[in-house]
Amino acid sequence: MSLLRVALVALVVWLPSCGSDPVKSHLIESLGGETPGIPKGPLHRAGQPCVACHQESGPADTVFSLAGTVYVDATTMPPPKPLPDARIHFIDASGKTYDTGANCAGNFFVMDADYHPNWPVWTSVIFGTAGGQPVEVPMESPIYREGSCAMCHQDDDLTEHVLHVYFAPSPLPVPPPNDCP
Repeated sequence: MSLLRVALVALVVWLPSCGSDPVKSHLIESLGGETPGIPKGPLHRAGQPCVACHQESGPADTVFSLAGTVYVDATTMPPPKPLPDARIHFIDASGKTYDTGANCAGNFFVMDADYHPNWPVWTSVIFGTAGGQPVEVPMESPIYREGSCAMCHQDDDLTEHVLHVYFAPSPLPVPPPNDCP
């Protein structure tokens, strides 16, 4: 066998192992470009599937186990109003818990190194108080494996998606955040 033939066979065997996943690549490409005026970072791409890029083989520098955007209410009038300072509580199948907060864009994320859950995971959004107690709104079903909330919580006409992650079913008066551009 010639050296050229050996090199070609090695290349054909090696290329599929490069980690290119056409489904993930298509998802990332479908997200489009960045929103003008919002640089890459914790405030960007609100409402999009964060873990598409923030995964072991993704193009982002950080890896998230769970991430999403929480909004004030279920209204879908663009743009929905983010819920800054909400607390998002997670508990996995082994009883491990983790809490994180939403920033002024409503975005929240959990670094994979900080909390790598044992699926399924139950979650709730905590915001404000009533009668001196925190108000906690649990998600009705557990998360079975998808770390990007927006993979299921999308504002579109498809019946397999539910509305964006929200705290209340109807509008609430929430003071505007003071740390967003």
